[in-house]
Amino acid sequence: MCLAPWAFVAIPVCAAPAQPFEAPPSFNAAQIRGVDRVGPNYTILTPVRSDGLIRHYLLATPYGEIAVPGDAMLHMRLNELVALSLLEKVSGSDTFGKSLVQAGLNPLKYTGRLITNPIGTVQSTLGGIGAVFGRIGAGINNAGKTQDDALAGLLGVTSERRTLAAAYGVDPYTDFAPLDAKLKQLSEAAALGGLAVTGALLAVPGAAGIVVSNLSTANKLDNIAISDLARQYTAAQILDLNRAKLTDMGVAPELNAAILANRNYTPIDMAAMVAALDSMKDVAGRPVFIDRAAAADTRATAFFMRRLAELMAKEARPRGYAQIVALGGLPFASTRDGRIVTVAPIDALSWTAESASRFGAFTAERKALAAKAAGELRITGQATALARKQLKAEGWTLVEGQKP
Repeated sequence: MCLAPWAFVAIPVCAAPAQPFEAPPSFNAAQIRGVDRVGPNYTILTPVRSDGLIRHYLLATPYGEIAVPGDAMLHMRLNELVALSLLEKVSGSDTFGKSLVQAGLNPLKYTGRLITNPIGTVQSTLGGIGAVFGRIGAGINNAGKTQDDALAGLLGVTSERRTLAAAYGVDPYTDFAPLDAKLKQLSEAAALGGLAVTGALLAVPGAAGIVVSNLSTANKLDNIAISDLARQYTAAQILDLNRAKLTDMGVAPELNAAILANRNYTPIDMAAMVAALDSMKDVAGRPVFIDRAAAADTRATAFFMRRLAELMAKEARPRGYAQIVALGGLPFASTRDGRIVTVAPIDALSWTAESASRFGAFTAERKALAAKAAGELRITGQATALARKQLKAEGWTLVEGQKP
């Protein structure tokens, strides 16, 4: 009997030729669609390498080199960098300086450019495709257990900071250190000086509103827009809303506690993910998604899961989702017409040995779940010719260029 192509063992696998693999492609940063290679405070270095699933970017900035895994996270970081450049203009503006003087504060204490880690790399690491699915499939273990200082940091975010961050379209709980420091600096100045956030802190004409928001989502949590949650609700209040919605979905208390304790998600990420799942009220098995999401042990993996939830929610009704299932550690959906589908933030799918192994595992588990079920993989990016051919041979319909 021939062994399945994903069964990597030290014995011959029939007499058929070895499965072809390819090296993952690299890209010219200037030719990647929807990406501005150069911005006010960053340059995307070229070439941009990929790992069989996503592109890995390296940005040169005044704050050090920034490693960014994946198109989805890149758009978030670029939005944050643009917002940061505008906030630096605010802190250096005459209007802001005069406002501080009038408030009895020393402008030198609160203005000036903050340079963080000027020679290092601001890491946002993620290994290859195996790391994404391996981590998600590994179980909860100790991933993201709450640390006192991390929780204190969330609870210490002020209303001034929330209002300021929301005005510039960024997450008030951002993990991007330079932006975090600038938000802290300006919100403290506002609080100590009694400044209106909508006044001196929006002193650069047209500053607020030109940043593409990281907060936008098609879904609402308890009928509250994500941008309103970011601006008006404390971290504790958002966590309470998340907890209640997860309980309503049938998530067990232990799993509920584990996902909410995972500090690889910001409260806004968690709200966006929970809101997406909550929008799929007629889809069974949503706790399966939470079980996988709770195991995210890096920031990048957590953000991948947030985007996966948002993309799946967008497609749930038109694709006829019936139930969330797990294949190879990744959430898929079984449909009412008998397909197994997912829609994922995959940028550049190529047929490497590792991606072949992972998709082979998806295929094997799909057949074990429903032997005759057709597979459908929808991705936001593009695939190589070899990846298309091999996926078709394994019974997958591939749809590329899915709108994020």
